[in-house]
Amino acid sequence: MSIINNVFTEGWEFIVLSYGTVFLLARHSVYKIIFRPLIGEPESYRYEDQRQWYRKASFSGAVIFAPLFEEIMFTYLAYTNFLHYAHIGKEGLVVLFVATFFALLHLPGDLRQMSRYCLDNQAIYLRIRFQFNRFFYSLAAYFIYKLTGQLWVTITLHYFFNAIVSFYNFDLEDQTFPYEKGDGRLLLIRLLNVGFALSANYFFYQQYPQLGLYLVPLTGFVVFDFIKR
Repeated sequence: MSIINNVFTEGWEFIVLSYGTVFLLARHSVYKIIFRPLIGEPESYRYEDQRQWYRKASFSGAVIFAPLFEEIMFTYLAYTNFLHYAHIGKEGLVVLFVATFFALLHLPGDLRQMSRYCLDNQAIYLRIRFQFNRFFYSLAAYFIYKLTGQLWVTITLHYFFNAIVSFYNFDLEDQTFPYEKGDGRLLLIRLLNVGFALSANYFFYQQYPQLGLYLVPLTGFVVFDFIKR
């Protein structure tokens, strides 16, 4: 608790409780009250109907609902509110905390998906890489929002990225043979992830030079992963 008190000023418990309450209520409203009625239920238990329903649910969640929800809750609300309670000189730690929270929020879904497939070193490596990519995306989105002052810019970017990933994953599921590494969408996804990492590193160092070098090893991992593939 003393570590948290060294980062946040007095009253941080209130902002954490308030944000947590708003986050849970908003998530419940979006995904339980709005999302589920819209996507409905599979027409039958046949494989094809189940597959089409899953794709509809996956696309609606990742491309339609998630960008708007996550950009409002994180890029707009989380960074702004938590930074308001940061001690002078500790703002960089708060920014890293929010980005880490954003990444880890997706971890349960990754673990559920991984449980359906073979659990091997490659699967574990991919999940670690996904968390790093999300961490850097959140940082990059925050700095883009700071530079432009327009949340619609990051929402549009989020829509674009999630749409490419969704369509690529759908096609990958349909392949009966190994996918082509030269697929332009895969290259674009990887380039965007590297771009998010490099831009986040640059702007974080510009804003918080005392902590900026801490991101270099993580950025190096993302760049190395891009080069080796």
